[in-house]
Amino acid sequence: MKSSPFLPVAALLTAFAISANAQSDTAHHRAVYNEINANEAALKKVTATHKEDETAFALTGFLDGGEVKKIVAVCGDDGDGVTEYYLEGEKPLFVFNTYRKGAEGSKNRAKVEERLYFKDGNIFKWLTTEKPAPVFHGEDYQATTELYTTNCEAFVAALKKGRPADKPKAAAKLTDGTFLGIDEGDYFHWKMRTVDGEEVSYFILKPDASVDKVIENPEGHVGKKCRVTWKKSVENLPEAGGKMEIEQILSVEWLGKKK
Repeated sequence: MKSSPFLPVAALLTAFAISANAQSDTAHHRAVYNEINANEAALKKVTATHKEDETAFALTGFLDGGEVKKIVAVCGDDGDGVTEYYLEGEKPLFVFNTYRKGAEGSKNRAKVEERLYFKDGNIFKWLTTEKPAPVFHGEDYQATTELYTTNCEAFVAALKKGRPADKPKAAAKLTDGTFLGIDEGDYFHWKMRTVDGEEVSYFILKPDASVDKVIENPEGHVGKKCRVTWKKSVENLPEAGGKMEIEQILSVEWLGKKK
């Protein structure tokens, strides 16, 4: 019995629909993330501290007309725990969390990244790089939603009483060119050739999902024309010797077919 020639097409369409839906459910979050980071230099930057029991948080906030749009919270003295809150109506919309997993004081603590997407006040998507991958249940979502919502409310209140920061961060910039690949070392680097023929490299630290997708299959994108959003920032990079000014990619948009 011959197999139907339409089955592969149907399977392909199903896979495409699933992928499209996975992207569309966070499209608004990515747009807000990109807008806040692109306009960061124009926002009022303030700092504050917040203490919860024995845990202290060093806070940096970015305000637009008195409304807190973004919060960077560093937990503890070693700075290993860093959480970025992207807010809408001063409520969490997207949270990017990084921390080190392992015994405190160990030099081989694995870095874990978490991306949490909120809708109607609750987490509906929770992505993590933790290995082995954990299985999250309803009670995990509920407890984590409560944690970040409560922290966010306390942080917003603290930042509205905070003091102006000394130096604003640089605004995001755009570069068009051709994707060359990703270099892997202590940190990932995005390699591309600009339209002027110059080869440039950007750190991959806290990009959005458009860059994450390329990391999964860089070979499939080599040679494609792209437009990247990037910014200069001062980051603490222990593997590179500490704090340094870098250029890091935030997002990518594909412009055309392979060359």
